Amino acid sequence: MKILSVLFFLSAFCLHAKVEDHFKKAEGKSDIHRMRNIDFIYVLNLEQRPEKFERCAQQLALWGIHPYRFSAVNGWELSLETVTDVGVTFEPWMSTGSWGTYYEWDTWKEARHEYVYKMGRTYFCHCMSLGAVGIALSHLSILQDAYDSGYETIWVMEDDIDVLRNPHTLSDLIDKLSQEVGEDGWDILFTDQDTKNTLGYYVPCTGFAWRPNYYPSDPNQFAQRYAISADFRRVGARFGAYSMIVRRSGMKKILDFLKTYKIFLPYDIEYPYPPDIRLFTVLTDIVSTWPGAPSDNGSPAYKNKET
Repeated sequence: MKILSVLFFLSAFCLHAKVEDHFKKAEGKSDIHRMRNIDFIYVLNLEQRPEKFERCAQQLALWGIHPYRFSAVNGWELSLETVTDVGVTFEPWMSTGSWGTYYEWDTWKEARHEYVYKMGRTYFCHCMSLGAVGIALSHLSILQDAYDSGYETIWVMEDDIDVLRNPHTLSDLIDKLSQEVGEDGWDILFTDQDTKNTLGYYVPCTGFAWRPNYYPSDPNQFAQRYAISADFRRVGARFGAYSMIVRRSGMKKILDFLKTYKIFLPYDIEYPYPPDIRLFTVLTDIVSTWPGAPSDNGSPAYKNKET
């Protein structure tokens, strides 16, 4: 009987589906969603927030740019099965060291928090919301679609952007960056220097967050932050995923990492984790974030008509 119990316990780790089993398909694509040096332009947007996509599309349309609207994964509508499949299920070999958040059957959409310790329980980082899980799945779905479509370079935006300068300069900057570091020398180019807080001030990132199933071989990689020219800065980490140009190599690195280690952190804390990923930012903001934009990350605020 004891042997059967052990076998059942161990088999539980193998029964969860893969992260990619819960990716969402991109439907109704056409050839108009592109520009020079960028094979496809995506904007992820919740069905419940059409006004945010409209604002985004109007800004880009002024420059003759027409992004594809990717119907984002709504984390607040995910099933418990999906949430369990995509998170990190704690196993005996993993490290403890911090609090985590989990979701289980009884009143399961209410997050519960505890020190990460229980074998077989699926955890996310402390206070990670279902909205953040949906955002991560949305970005990964886009990367998978782009990779399967054979794209070399894509532009991925969220629906809370501000267009500050002519976005077509990004095509020229892609040429410049490829000349400076080589076409195979970069994975992601962010279209602003850093994310901003609600007051519009920059918020830099120079560190990393704990994961129970992965520790970086070089923790110092996240702190690098230096200009390589008058146009670009090399960074080891940053906050925000609202406007990023991703090369095919970057798509693969992020997909491989999160398919292997599952979702544990918000997406913008995850993408610097692949050990050889090469991140760059522009030094003059072109497309940035919309400070104070309505957000459904921490709660389904779209249900409140006043937001």
